Amino acid sequence: MSLGRTFKLNSGYQIPAVGLGTWVWFLQIINKTTLTRFQLSKPHEVENAVETALRKGYRHIDAAACYQNENEVGNGWKKSGVPREDIFITSKLWNTHHHPDHVEEAINKTLSDLQTDYLDLYLVRHPHQIINTLQKFSSIQIHWPVAFAHTNETLTPTDPVTKRFRLADVPVSETWAALEKFVQSGKIRSLGISNFTISATKELLKTAQIPPAANQIEAHPYLLQPELFKYLKEQDILPVAYSPLGNNIYNLPRVVNDPVVEDIAKKLNKDPAQVLISWAIQRGSAVLPKSVTPSRIESNFQDFVIPDEEFAALNKLDKNTRYNYPFRWGVDVFEELGAAEAERRAEEHAASQR
Repeated sequence: MSLGRTFKLNSGYQIPAVGLGTWVWFLQIINKTTLTRFQLSKPHEVENAVETALRKGYRHIDAAACYQNENEVGNGWKKSGVPREDIFITSKLWNTHHHPDHVEEAINKTLSDLQTDYLDLYLVRHPHQIINTLQKFSSIQIHWPVAFAHTNETLTPTDPVTKRFRLADVPVSETWAALEKFVQSGKIRSLGISNFTISATKELLKTAQIPPAANQIEAHPYLLQPELFKYLKEQDILPVAYSPLGNNIYNLPRVVNDPVVEDIAKKLNKDPAQVLISWAIQRGSAVLPKSVTPSRIESNFQDFVIPDEEFAALNKLDKNTRYNYPFRWGVDVFEELGAAEAERRAEEHAASQR
């Protein structure tokens, strides 16, 4: 059973340290350009996972419109019998709806699908936008601060000739101002961001009337991001870690399989996932393991306090390895590639689709 730890957000609300991630897409990429497998979760799989998690004691569910399963998340929490007021539900504004004119449409759809009249935390992904659309999700990149052009037909609009993603110029300050109105109306309790760098966060704070309460980012022992964590702590913005175990998208070695992690797990009589989840909390972040397997959902909820020696050993594994990168957008989201390399990768992908 979980230790039941929580973090207090700068909005005054408490967020449970362990949440269930509901991104369950099965896909794989080869050579960072070619999508080789893509499949949604099976019908009712997410619904059952949410119900199971809540019955096992979880009180934090992480959802998103672009996961295309918020209706199942809503059904799952309803079936669990757990009162809504006891559940912390997060959702996210997808990149196609960053324009202030489209924010309300996105929020109302999410509230309807989740069968709730308020969200505990609502996140803006990436300070860039894509053209608005909402039907079949055809890209693996789903947690990025990029605005796409507006339409309601696809989540990832591309030019029919060039096959390049169609980005839109929507200042994040305008998106944020539109969202702040929904905090005032009670539909959103806390506002947050996702995949924002230090510079992007600083830019937002110049105009925000309501500061972000959380920044949901990829974080695990292979990706420590110490400067970002330090800055977020200084600003009283909670880091929320996704992909805490790594993933298989790019065929990279997963941190959950690292020999150091496995040795620590064996020494402490825990499994490697429990070690990584507990490490994330001990480091000062909420954490979002995802699974649709009942036994794994239950074991992921058994966090514990890691001894100092083992905690320090995990902190030495940093490789700056990202398992999630929107290489096809032509935007240097994390300010690590440089504009030229971001453009090269985007054009390489587009050429493979033409």
